Amino acid sequence: MKQLLKKDTNIKILACAPSNSAADLIALRLRDTIPKEQMFRMYAPSRYKNQVPDELEPYTYHRNDLDDRPSFSVPPFAVMKRFRIIISTCISAAMLSGIGMTRGHFTHIFIDEAGQATEPEVFVSVKALADTATNVVLSGDPKQLGPIIRSDIACKLGLEISYLERLMARPPYDLQNGSGKR
Repeated sequence: MKQLLKKDTNIKILACAPSNSAADLIALRLRDTIPKEQMFRMYAPSRYKNQVPDELEPYTYHRNDLDDRPSFSVPPFAVMKRFRIIISTCISAAMLSGIGMTRGHFTHIFIDEAGQATEPEVFVSVKALADTATNVVLSGDPKQLGPIIRSDIACKLGLEISYLERLMARPPYDLQNGSGKR
């Protein structure tokens, strides 16, 4: 991500992860090289301020809720469009299309820890925000801990297998017969 942002000023990145801790780690690793006005860490309004690392507070936005308590939110659309990198959980990425972010706005969508994300989680951002020119990058290890699914119905439907693991089982990634020949 750092290389892309340094290479081309027109690059716009959405970086997602299935958990807040993984998304926070991305933001913490980028904060020293990406100027504050170019990076935004988006949190769900239900997230408590004390659950957010202090170092990421300058990269967030909040406003007062109906009970006059500060809650996380997103800045006006005109401000959101200016960020070069937005970091969120896979599910919270839905807020972007909700505020009017169009498909194709991001040149790249990164899904970190994709081996732990369910397929629907991954597709929240991909289906809502990618177009045919958007580069989608899935990173993670399909052999490590997969998605945690507690529903028997969801397991029967195959949701305990991550999208990354399902892709890696496809013929192009077969080490013996596919393009992944050694």
